[in-house]
Amino acid sequence: MDFEIPADIKSYLVELDDFIEREIKPLENENDNIRFFDHRREWARTDFEGGGLPRHEWEALLVEMRRRADKAGHFRYALPKEYGGKDGTNLGMAIIREYLAAKGLGLHNDLQNESSIVGNMPTVLMFRDFGTEEQKKTMIPGILDGSIRIAFGLTEPKHGSDATWMETRGVRDGDGWRINGAKMWNTGLHVATHDFVFARTSGPDGSAKGITCFIVPTEPGLQNRGVSVDLQHAHGSSAGLIYRRIHPC
Repeated sequence: MDFEIPADIKSYLVELDDFIEREIKPLENENDNIRFFDHRREWARTDFEGGGLPRHEWEALLVEMRRRADKAGHFRYALPKEYGGKDGTNLGMAIIREYLAAKGLGLHNDLQNESSIVGNMPTVLMFRDFGTEEQKKTMIPGILDGSIRIAFGLTEPKHGSDATWMETRGVRDGDGWRINGAKMWNTGLHVATHDFVFARTSGPDGSAKGITCFIVPTEPGLQNRGVSVDLQHAHGSSAGLIYRRIHPC
């Protein structure tokens, strides 16, 4: 087995180092942004008076980091060239992300919230391989330009890692679905435009088959479209939801 890092990846690491020094480190240090990474970081990042949601200033900084990384051609490294990526390999991603993590906590890479100048966007490939043509046309460009943000609703109050026993159910209801259940640790829901809501639509409890992922829009006005989505305990960025009647995308 060859443990030598390929020459092209070695060269790319040097390129990333140069980008970090030119674009990311100055941004990290201006306007006291370093407070998000030093001993003050938990208070700086978290709006405790606002239910534990991430502070706007913190999320705005991450958006600017991603914008700069994308403009420089690094953020989409792992994606195919057709989506503005570099056709990065799994080996390349593993080496790059470990390298960036080893540099220590900073705006260039943060394992706590999966933030990095080299993005990890498996949802783009999921839509490419499994989405409908309409979903490909709308969801992929939106994910890439940041106008679409998707939360992940799998965990339930009584079911965590053993998700095959989830109690959320999806049943056909006219031209839509009736989804009954509750989710928690719905990461990113406070800023999401859509939510991946997992529900059992067939098969027995405990079976890996029969679980459907619904793509549920979260924008205001759902009530007027016959959809009832009630916040159960919307504290922090991992809010909980109770779903009733949904028209998925």
